[in-house]
Amino acid sequence: MLVNHARRLLRRAAEAADLQISIRQKPDLSWPSDHSRLVALESRGDLLRIDLRDGRGTDKACATWQITDRGLANLQHLSGSAV
Repeated sequence: MLVNHARRLLRRAAEAADLQISIRQKPDLSWPSDHSRLVALESRGDLLRIDLRDGRGTDKACATWQITDRGLANLQHLSGSAV
């Protein structure tokens, strides 16, 4: 994973009021490319998946992760400064 993608996604989660990041499936039911990046951050322990809602009717599925203490520390390391 490129460092800039990790930093971008971790920063988005860290800057959110609830420390969470969510993505929705595309209209063709595939996931945006950030989905695989978020799953990779989850496998490293930087994020914790807290929700996966299946789409009903015209709604698409939505996946949500919360940044962990490890993720905040890694973001600080990637950014070279305090978040």
